[in-house]
Formats: sequence, C-alpha cells, structure tokens
Amino acid sequence: MQVTVENVSELNRRMTVTVEDVNIEQATQERLKAIRPSIKMAGFRPGKVPLSMVARTHGSAARREIIDAVVQQNIREAFTQENVNPASPPNIVEMKEDGGNFIFSMEYEVFPELDSVKLDGITVEKVTAEVTDEDVDKMLETLREQRMSWEPLKRAAKEEDGVTIDFVGSIDGVEFPGGSGQDVLVEIGNGSMLPEFEQQLVGVKAGQETTIELTFPEDYRAEHLRGKQASFAITVKSVAKKKLPKLDKEFAEMCGVDGGIAALKKEVRANMERELRTALKASNKRKVMDAILSNNELTLPEGPIQREAEFLMEQGKNNLRQQGVNVEGIPFEVEAFKDNARRRVALSVLIGKLVSDNKITPDEASVKAEIDIIAANYEDPEDVHNYYNNNQERLAEIQMMVVEDKVVEWIYDHVKVTESTSNFSEVMNSAAA
Repeated sequence: MQVTVENVSELNRRMTVTVEDVNIEQATQERLKAIRPSIKMAGFRPGKVPLSMVARTHGSAARREIIDAVVQQNIREAFTQENVNPASPPNIVEMKEDGGNFIFSMEYEVFPELDSVKLDGITVEKVTAEVTDEDVDKMLETLREQRMSWEPLKRAAKEEDGVTIDFVGSIDGVEFPGGSGQDVLVEIGNGSMLPEFEQQLVGVKAGQETTIELTFPEDYRAEHLRGKQASFAITVKSVAKKKLPKLDKEFAEMCGVDGGIAALKKEVRANMERELRTALKASNKRKVMDAILSNNELTLPEGPIQREAEFLMEQGKNNLRQQGVNVEGIPFEVEAFKDNARRRVALSVLIGKLVSDNKITPDEASVKAEIDIIAANYEDPEDVHNYYNNNQERLAEIQMMVVEDKVVEWIYDHVKVTESTSNFSEVMNSAAA
C-alpha cells in the first residue's frame, strides 16, 4: 500500500491510497459465486441460477460491497501507517482501477497541531468558601418553610399573611382573559401578584367582599394590559398565618433523619458541604478554562463543531422531554448551539495537549473518591460503586472528570493564582444563575 498526503488547507488534508495487487473484478466474481446458492429466481431450482443471470441482478451490489470492503480496510491501515487521527470522517472523492492496482483519494479534517498550551500572563481567581453554622440555620428555616401549614385567622390580614380569594378582573367594565381566579392563595408581600394588588389585601377579613383598583405597569409581561387601569372584584374566602413546625425530633423524622435535631443538623451540613464543594469546583474550573481559552487562539475543524452542536441540541431536547415538554413544535436551530460547541471542542484540544505533554492520568484513588462523592447521595453507596465499576463507559466518564480536575490543579501550579473567599449563598446563587 502506497500513501501520499497533501495539505489542502490549514486543517484539511487529501490522502491518496494505492492498493497494489487487488483484482476487483475477480473478487466480485468470487462474491457472486458465494451468494449464488441462496439466489431464488423463477424457472430455476435453488442454487441453479446461471452465474451470468446472478451477475446481471446482483453484480453491481456485489462490486460495491467489494470496493467498500477494500476502501474501509485500507483507510484504517493508511491512517495507522501515517499516524493520522482525523477530526472528521473521511470523504471519498475519487476511486479508480489502474491495472492490478486500486486507487482512491479521500479528504478529511485534522485537529490543529500545538507546540504547547500558552500559559504566560494568565492570572486566575480561585474562590474558597465554607458552610457556617448560620448557613445551616438558614437551611433549617428553609426546610421549615417547605413544610409549613396555614392556620386560619379571624382577624384582619397583615403582611406575610395568606389570603385565599376569588377575583374577577375587568377593564372599562369588561372582563379580560386571565383576569379571574378561584381559591387563589395570595401571600401578602411575597411578590406572587402585583405589589399594588397585594397591598390592598391588607386589612381584609374572611367573608368580606371588596374591590381592588390598580394600573398595570408599562413593562407588564402581558403586552395588551400594559398601562391599563383595572378593577378586581374580590371575595375573601379565608385569612391565615404561617405555622412553621417546631425544630424537634418529630421535625427531624419528617425530614427522614433519626436521632433528633443534632442528627438533622449534621446531615444538613454534610449535604450543604457536598453541594458547596461541587459548585466551587465547577466555578473555579470554568474560570481556569476561560483563561486558557482566551490565551490560546485556535483554528478549529468544522466537523467536530457541527457534531458537538448536534449533540448539544439533542441533549437540550431530551432535557425538555424529561420535564414533560413536547419538543416537536419547538423550532430548534443547530446554529444556536455552535458557540458552546466551539468552546467544548477548543477545550478538548487544549486539555488533550496538556494531558499528553504532562502524562496526566486518572489514578485509582482519585476515581474512587469521585465515585464516593456521587454515592453519598444514594441510600446504598455500594450499589453506585458496582454500577460504575461494571460499566466501562460510565467509569470512563468519571476517569475523564478526574483527569480534568488534575489538569486544573496542574494549571494552578503554573499560572498566577489570586485567592478570594465567598460564602455559601453567593456560591450557590452564582451556580444556579
């Protein structure tokens, strides 16, 4: 096999492969003889169809099959011989027979060849944070809020009370779509309704009928209501105040924890520390990756970007499907995913170079530690370990995560790092955004 490679452009190559001593015609005839016994044709017993008729009906397909086998086998051998790792599947542009030789040419993309990843002048911020007793107390209050109930009142409504109402909205005496509701619980001051609406519920009592007048803001989400004056006929069904559960043994059990409040606090802190560790790692990693991206300008092959964009689009669709959204009517455009795809491809090139140059590998202890973190969220951690250890594809994902973490640590050791402290709320709010 003879191979020549031409540079078509910076990242495009044309490879011509000459396969010597291959007789396509002879191989095709042998293939036809092999399939002849299985060919059925009217007027002939099975296996007795003349070879000439088999060639007439199946010759073209057999020839394509032989050529395809020759091409695929020699593509692999040619790439191995020339040490080529194509960035996109090759496109066959020419095939011909020349005496006893079969010659084909293909074009493909390659990834950019980097001498090194440039780190000069990079400064990255590394944020640290801890879970404090105050953070744990706030989380316990959140848990209480999630499990609170409403206690009916005879008095007039005040701020933070819950008022259940029926209402009918009208503009110039005409009811408007979306302006009515029944048994709607309005918590005064929490912003679920317009502030002007909520404030006029202060002082109402159960059984009372009243009218609320307001003007919709000029930036109201419903365009047809912007700036309009509306009147709402209100019937107050009930007034109630929040009743939060006590922080006691019963509350801990309600949260699925035995051992009382001390055990609950310990469990809550452990969960918060896991969440914080994950959020900090992701945030700091993103800053490191942003830094090396901005410091290394790359020309990238379009094939991998297109494939990555298509993958991200399908991933987005699947995420919506899992939320119960019918995606069939949503006009997805692969171009909308190209920027993120380009970033991911660029990072894969840069990380791959750092991994290769510095022989960074996922050690067993680090992989186990990463699985431990995941397993801590499940009732039976051993099942999680078995799942990853018995599934090579999933285990490879964890190993890649470990490699990326090690790359980040390696970069920290080779650039200027500024450290700053934050708190649990800031880190988690930033992660959610």
